[in-house]
Amino acid sequence: MNRGYAMKTTTTIFAAVLFLCVALMTDNESLAQGVCDGEFNSHKLMIHVSDNRPTRVTQAGQSADDLYVCIGDKIEWQLVGSAKQFYVDFLNGAPFDGAGKKNSNNNGKISVVVGGSAQPGMAYKYDIGIADGGVLDPRIIVSE
Repeated sequence: MNRGYAMKTTTTIFAAVLFLCVALMTDNESLAQGVCDGEFNSHKLMIHVSDNRPTRVTQAGQSADDLYVCIGDKIEWQLVGSAKQFYVDFLNGAPFDGAGKKNSNNNGKISVVVGGSAQPGMAYKYDIGIADGGVLDPRIIVSE
């Protein structure tokens, strides 16, 4: 067997195995991050609370500390296991029209539609706060 051919074959196999390992370790949703297909999605975020402090935010059981959205998507926040009031506050600009701070409604939810001054490729850090409690600081990233 030609030594150059064997080396090329070994390198190709190594590259394929490396690609498969990276693909398997990557969550499928993250493969789609950064790409918008023109269809609008709805993101239902659950705010988990312990001792009157928000401890984490999830979507479909997965962490939503970094939530990738597209312009036109709807985002809804709701507390888990609590009827307490809460707010979201985008301190340095929001990825939607209106005020950067939103309080929960009588049903304990906050809903917005991504748009307005939202800029593709930009990350929007925000606070989730509970009255007389703590604050959590995830972010929303507007995909292109």
